[in-house]
Amino acid sequence: MKKYISFISLFIFGTACLYLPQVHAAELKKSCIKANPYAAGETDPTLIGLYQQLCDKSAKKNISLQYELNTQIAKRYVELGSHLKALNLIDQLHRQQQHNQTLTDLGFMAGVAISSNALQQMRSTEVRALNETTYPQAKLLAENIQFAKPVPASVEPKSYTASNIKNIKKQTAVSMKRSITSSTKTKNVVKSASIKKTENISTRTNTASSNPFGSLKNN
Repeated sequence: MKKYISFISLFIFGTACLYLPQVHAAELKKSCIKANPYAAGETDPTLIGLYQQLCDKSAKKNISLQYELNTQIAKRYVELGSHLKALNLIDQLHRQQQHNQTLTDLGFMAGVAISSNALQQMRSTEVRALNETTYPQAKLLAENIQFAKPVPASVEPKSYTASNIKNIKKQTAVSMKRSITSSTKTKNVVKSASIKKTENISTRTNTASSNPFGSLKNN
């Protein structure tokens, strides 16, 4: 029994020894938390790792690295659903004159998520609709999203090579030739019909005038 208890105690002690370095590695220094209040209470390993890099001496001397790490931290906050912390951090970067597309996208996603959660709260828990104050804002956002939606990829125009241009000219010439030929045939048919009609009238006139007794016969 004593051997069994000793084995259990040894096992617990060994497990604790393995676990303690991990806990220590996941902890942030008080000075780091003081410099980055949003890090207080965080347990996500990725987030803590980013804060540790941010609080490192090398980062304190590198402003660009600080901005990059803060952007990654804001992105991680969005991924974890801590949208308010993400917006606060983005606002802090904006006040430091940091503006880029990544921060804009992160701010948009965090803001939409907060709005969506509030709308879900209205519909599911409070069982009510948007009112005269909130609806115009929601409508404006929907219109802006509709206006800014990505344009579908259009079909690229066909490239015209020398051979394509030559074929187009050839087809145009053939079409014009057919049109001219058709017009000429139509004119010839009309002219032939006119000549034939004139000949018939002239023949009847000549036949009637060549008989001097024609008028007497008619009488």
